[in-house]
Amino acid sequence: MEFELGRAIASGIVGAAAMTMVTAMGASMMGMKMDMPMTLGTMLLPPGKQAWTLGLMLHLMMGAVFFVAYAALFRGLGLDSGIVGWSALFGAIHAIVAGMAFGMMPAMHPRMTTEPATHQNAIPAPGIMGLNMGTMAPMAIVLAHVVFGVVAGAIYAA
Repeated sequence: MEFELGRAIASGIVGAAAMTMVTAMGASMMGMKMDMPMTLGTMLLPPGKQAWTLGLMLHLMMGAVFFVAYAALFRGLGLDSGIVGWSALFGAIHAIVAGMAFGMMPAMHPRMTTEPATHQNAIPAPGIMGLNMGTMAPMAIVLAHVVFGVVAGAIYAA
């Protein structure tokens, strides 16, 4: 499959939007507090609508960047078919790497704490694979990233 930068960027943005929606709906149904836009936005702003909006824009941009990498892998590996399946697999691998990185977030996030919140702007640390958010978090993280891969892959392959 030929590499198409514009198509990869658009696919990643739509995939990240789908991932954000699935995460928001699924987390609330499973009783978890998982809000990636707020987590990203509060790296720069205090919690609130502006932080959430900034975080959503960052998350969508990250989706574009990651799917450009997926598309480059398709090209580099000579994958011409099964793009949706490969994207789902890449999403699952991406989830494991991201989930492990969650454990390091307090070192990078100025408002994230592993201690009980001492001020209202504190964001609780998710822990490795999001385990501090609940026992279902690892599954939700993998599912969300697979959704990203499937949606973005389907758009890219269309």
